[in-house]
Amino acid sequence: MATVGLKRFLNPAFYQTSAVAFGEMVTNTYLKKGVLAQPIVGLMVTLGGVGYFIEYAVLGRYHVAHKKEKIEAALKEYDAKHGGHH
Repeated sequence: MATVGLKRFLNPAFYQTSAVAFGEMVTNTYLKKGVLAQPIVGLMVTLGGVGYFIEYAVLGRYHVAHKKEKIEAALKEYDAKHGGHH
């Protein structure tokens, strides 16, 4: 029984019909004749969200870690010069 389901996902026609159905749904739901503002705004919001996610989650943590390392090194140097009195 599991092989029947697996064969369905291995068949390229399954993906083609899924893509065509998705395209028709998008065309009928979001793309109206003569109106381009809605899909363009949706694309802009999506790209902005993805860009923010990449900057914050993927790249931002390295910048924060680098800044923390610089602060720690500066504090060690300060403590070494001034005796580390707290």
